[in-house]
Amino acid sequence: MSAGKLAIRFSTGGLLRFLSHQEMATAIERLIRRSSIPVSFTQGFHPRMKISYSPAVPTGVGSLANYVLLDCENRVDNVLELLKAYSVFTLRALGAWYLPKDIKIDDFLDSYRFSLSLPAERFEPSRFNPQMIVVKKTKNGQRSFMAGEVFQNLTVTTLKTCHMVEYFQPTERPVPSEELLKILSREETASNEGVFVYVKEGYYKNRATTNILDEIGGI
Repeated sequence: MSAGKLAIRFSTGGLLRFLSHQEMATAIERLIRRSSIPVSFTQGFHPRMKISYSPAVPTGVGSLANYVLLDCENRVDNVLELLKAYSVFTLRALGAWYLPKDIKIDDFLDSYRFSLSLPAERFEPSRFNPQMIVVKKTKNGQRSFMAGEVFQNLTVTTLKTCHMVEYFQPTERPVPSEELLKILSREETASNEGVFVYVKEGYYKNRATTNILDEIGGI
């Protein structure tokens, strides 16, 4: 009898952050296979793992919020131990939850919280204007948004040598952080020299994804 769905939160960083979304998916699937977690597969000549992924983050950005959702044949209580035995420092499982079988990733994640460290001598956060136009390139051209639509609830903590900037971004508006760098840069460039960017957590309706999963499942 199926154990339902298994949600796993992965962190990705180091050189692995330069993998494409598909390449990262392949790396995660290989880790899951090696761990021998009893997941379900499709039928046919080329069985595939029944797995879905949280929306992609930009290539080159580390993330603490890579969520996957698996169909499982049986329940095991040592999921994290099995995964950590085959993990590397730059690809690790941070949490796992058994969930009802009808749940989808869209039910617990609709935005990401980004965190940026910006050199103080090159960036000035007060330059941010939510009415400015930012652009995302697409396969069919480009889409334009107001900055406040994609860099939401922007907050700044100024330290001695850097600004710590955080913002929320809806998953359906994945505008790269370089557009924000253009706005905040004193030189009006998207140069990421000395800039560190990562995804801190997923959110759903302004609540942290991890907190939601803790309420509806857990291991």
